[in-house]
Order: sequence, then structure tokens, then C-alpha cells
Amino acid sequence: MEITRLYVLANARLERALRTVAVLKAWCQIHDIEAVSLEEASAPFAENALVVALGGDGTVLRAAAIVADHGVPILGANLGSLGFLTQTGATTLTQSLEAVVRGEFDIEERMRAAYAYRARRGSALNDIVISGRGGGRFCELDLEASEGVVASLPGDGLIVSTATGSTAYSLSTGGPIIVPPAACLLASPLAPHKLGLRPVVFPPEERLRVVAHTPASLFVDGDLVAEIERGEDVMIERAEQPTRLVRLRGAATFFEVLQEKLNWGDDRRRTEPAAAPHDDDPKPDKE
Repeated sequence: MEITRLYVLANARLERALRTVAVLKAWCQIHDIEAVSLEEASAPFAENALVVALGGDGTVLRAAAIVADHGVPILGANLGSLGFLTQTGATTLTQSLEAVVRGEFDIEERMRAAYAYRARRGSALNDIVISGRGGGRFCELDLEASEGVVASLPGDGLIVSTATGSTAYSLSTGGPIIVPPAACLLASPLAPHKLGLRPVVFPPEERLRVVAHTPASLFVDGDLVAEIERGEDVMIERAEQPTRLVRLRGAATFFEVLQEKLNWGDDRRRTEPAAAPHDDDPKPDKE
């Protein structure tokens, strides 16, 4: 890939981030590539551009939100602890960029979920959460789809996630793991006050409507974006533009990442115990 401009977004709260930015800028100078802060950039973004997100999943989510409508590919470098959405680290960043320049990567398109509330519009890579306000957090919601009412949801709220977000907040509520880049909308009740409520996976073309019968809060990829009043609704559907993530060839697979980050399965190899001797086994001669 010919890179003419590198947009950099770093989590300044991480001590390693500033050192990594310096290394990244030096690499750009050697390769005659312009390095620009993503937070200071504005559309239209340059062609043959790449975003490098230095931090963790939160930094990748921030970068994805900034370029959500522009399709600029993102390479995440993990400087934190989890790093589901990252592909490299501080010590391997320049080698990974060299691999990108050589074309040793693929672009994986991740569906985003778009929301509309009043005049506010936006989208999420992970999830859209509608939850109760205050310490009690209890709220009453209705979830509707194209065929009508899906369910009434008394409880702490509702998480509507993408496949990418299925391993985030939704997973902690008992939601299923959906393997990206599958396209869908996953609706997971949050601490429901009904035993029969379970997560529901909708096809990507579905349009969901969430009606609040009590005051609630609207969170998008973890950020509070609005307070919802009684009787108002939020529309959720597939966003027009996906997030484009750089996937390095030879990097860990999705399930290998689950194994490493969330202890998925059990990678310990069972050691077969020694077989117990049978009575008819030959006995060693005694001296």
C-alpha cells in the first residue's frame, strides 16, 4: 500500500504513547510520509491515507468515530491491556507498518450501528446503550422491529451491539459471541426484570425502535450523548459506512485473541495419566 499521509491518534494518558509517537514520526520521515494528528485533521481526508491508533480498544473506537463517514483504514497498536481491535504493539509497530507498505495485509470491513434521536445522528462500532438514569438505573423500554413490538424491557436498559461489540458490554450480560465481520444487530436486555427475556440477533437490514417509558440515558461506544425523556424514542439501524480495519497477515485469529484476552476455551494440553498395571501384566523378576 502506498501511504502518503499517516493520521495518528494516541492515548496521551499512557506513558508509552508519547515515546511511540516519536518513533512513528521518525519512521514517517524516513519513508517521506506526512504524519498528522487525527484530532487536528478535518475532512476530506487524503487518499492513500492510514490511521494509526496508539492505545487500546477505546482509542481505536475514537479513531473509528472520527473517520466513520470517510472509509480511512485503521491500524490499532495496543499500548494497554485488552486490545481486541488492535493488531500490533509498541515494539512491533514499525515492522507492522513495513508489512502494510509491502501489501501484506487485508482490510476487514466492520458494520457500524447508526442511531437517530431528535436531530442527533451518529453511529457506533461497538454498541448503543439505553439505560436508566441515576443510581437505581431502572427504566422501562419497548423494543420494536419491522414486524411490531419485540418485547417490553423493564430493567436496567438495553444494549444494541454489532458483531464487533458482541465481545464487549453485551458479552458481560450473557450475550452471544458473534464472529466479525458478520453483519447484524444484537439486542441484549440489561439486567431484565423478566426471566424470559434473552438476547435477540436481528438481520443487518432491520430497523429497530426503542421507546422510553421512563427517563433514560443514551450512550454510544461508552460515551454519554443524550438524555432521553419519557415517551421519546431512538431509531437504530445499519450505518451506511463500515469501519475499515487493517488485518495483518499472519496475525492472531479471532478465536486466538479470545483465548489470550478472555481465556476462551482451554488451551492446556491434557497429559494422559500412566496406565495402571493389570493383574495379568508380566511381573519383573525378583533378585
